[in-house]
Amino acid sequence: MTGLDEADRAALRELARTVVTEVCVPDRVRAAMDAGGRPDPALDAELAATGLSGVEIPERYGGGGASFREVGAVLAELGAGAAASHYTSSAVLCAGAVLLAGSEEQRERWLPALATGATHGTAALTEQFTSPPGAGVRAERAAGGWTLDGTAYHVLNARVSDLLVVAATGGRVPVVAVVPRDAAGLAVTPTAMTDATRCVDSLALRAVPVPDADVLATGDGARRLLAALANRAAAALAADSAGNARRVLDMTVGYAREREQFGRPIGSFQAVKHQAADMLVGVETAAVLVDEALRQAAEDPAGCDVAVSMAKEYGCGRAAANAGTALQLHGGIGYTWEHDLHIHFKRATLNAFLFGDARWHRRRVARALGAAARETGARRG
Repeated sequence: MTGLDEADRAALRELARTVVTEVCVPDRVRAAMDAGGRPDPALDAELAATGLSGVEIPERYGGGGASFREVGAVLAELGAGAAASHYTSSAVLCAGAVLLAGSEEQRERWLPALATGATHGTAALTEQFTSPPGAGVRAERAAGGWTLDGTAYHVLNARVSDLLVVAATGGRVPVVAVVPRDAAGLAVTPTAMTDATRCVDSLALRAVPVPDADVLATGDGARRLLAALANRAAAALAADSAGNARRVLDMTVGYAREREQFGRPIGSFQAVKHQAADMLVGVETAAVLVDEALRQAAEDPAGCDVAVSMAKEYGCGRAAANAGTALQLHGGIGYTWEHDLHIHFKRATLNAFLFGDARWHRRRVARALGAAARETGARRG
């Protein structure tokens, strides 16, 4: 996918910002929180109506024919609005898996409905990042297909998805398959998380049958697909966090201009200016790292580990740090339930945890740089 030029990408970003601003008003965000983080149907309907839900899907399947870089532009606006949406789970993970590894028959079967929002999906990728006790899905060969057994944790929107991309890496042969939400032997259990703008679930699979027609990849192909999906997932949350950090900065600057202390706006105090400036530097730096990660993920999704990990670690860390600074500068009002700041703080906190925390991504960068240094030394020797 070639992606758009800068002018068209800016127009797409503005369209996404308009949709999020008009639909994701605070009352709707809080209503989604009260519903356990279930995606806002009005927002998802508007994303589909404007073509944003299928922006990366090729035109022959009903999408916009853009690239993952444009998906990232939408994600940043959703993060800024603390939006409850299927977008990350469906457009990034499920549709992404079908795009990267699906056969022509599988693409024709699933992508048109994903592009229009008629079908929503997600992916279970726990084992790519962490190994909680009891986690892991195994695939065993059966007549005409496979049987899946095991448990996957921290799956976005599983309870409200129609299709689940399940990674089974615990058996002798890794398998990635698409499993319908109502498949026999599949149970979904909600997981309580800090962030209430999204729902996170665990999957229990007990002898779930999967026909060969629903298998996206096996063996080395499955490993490559999972590496690509892991990078897409991490880059998506980095983009979400970049938008979150920008929104928190705007909220803080606006408050500092209005709130007065000792007869003058608090934004006129040097200490406040310095902290706001630090927030801005973080926002701009995160934006550059995220854009590079999205660009590389669009061109080589399985070979962009360093760029993605840098963006995920810094972008999510900066969003959490900005939210912490914003709480201090808002004073007591920032800690109240009635103020929206805590919504962004909690979203930043979950972003930093999902799809690899800071330590995981630092280790990955260190391993990659170490391997590159050894290779360089070997060539010189």
